[in-house]
Amino acid sequence: MGKQAPFIALIMLASVGVPDTLGQEVPTDTPLLEASSAKAGKRLYRRKCVFCHGSNGRGDGAVARYVFPKPRDLSLGIFKIRSTPTGGLPTDQDLFDTLTRGLPGTTMPSWSNLKETDRWNLVAYMKTLSSKFQEERLEPILIGAPRLPYPESVASGRRLYLEADCWQCHGMLGKGDGPSSPTLTDDWNYPIVPADLTVSRNWRGGNRPQDIFRSITVGIGGTPMPSWQDALTADQIWDLTNYLLSIIQQ
Repeated sequence: MGKQAPFIALIMLASVGVPDTLGQEVPTDTPLLEASSAKAGKRLYRRKCVFCHGSNGRGDGAVARYVFPKPRDLSLGIFKIRSTPTGGLPTDQDLFDTLTRGLPGTTMPSWSNLKETDRWNLVAYMKTLSSKFQEERLEPILIGAPRLPYPESVASGRRLYLEADCWQCHGMLGKGDGPSSPTLTDDWNYPIVPADLTVSRNWRGGNRPQDIFRSITVGIGGTPMPSWQDALTADQIWDLTNYLLSIIQQ
């Protein structure tokens, strides 16, 4: 069977379906989600997402063993991309944006081809997969206005990149080839590789200045990329953002 195994598994799982285990109602923080349907989202999840993330969202779908990095266990409520502080759940808009954008450099595709209502329905269903969405939720961080990328800001950002040891993972030139990169694992001990920051499409949560500022501030959930919210000031994070924008080559 070899390489055909994932595709055979897809066909088999699609034919037998998935048990009906719709979760509980969850609070919403986005008005657009209030009109969405978790039941409709579940039907879409079973067609589009179950093969990687599994019937209960635990990252154990039929093709999970064949993809790298491994699909996220959605039942844990730990998401890579969020606008909330460390330990916080993503906002509804965070989930919607991740579905729309996808996660470049992984097997998680962009679902921008789906209608907006379908994506909101998926968000509504995804929130039923983890009981954590019943807990009190943290407010998004304040991003504010960016610092202009003057040479002084870029130079300060480069110094911070070196002083904060960003190069240990991302490499001296930001190509994801730092000395620590071969040894990195995620929170579940699966191998993980740092992004090549010189390629704009590799930025998991988006490559706009505010996206990069957010990722530096709150970190990437479940990965070795930490939050710098307590270690750096907002101005320093903007300087680091401006430096990273300056090294993008494509």
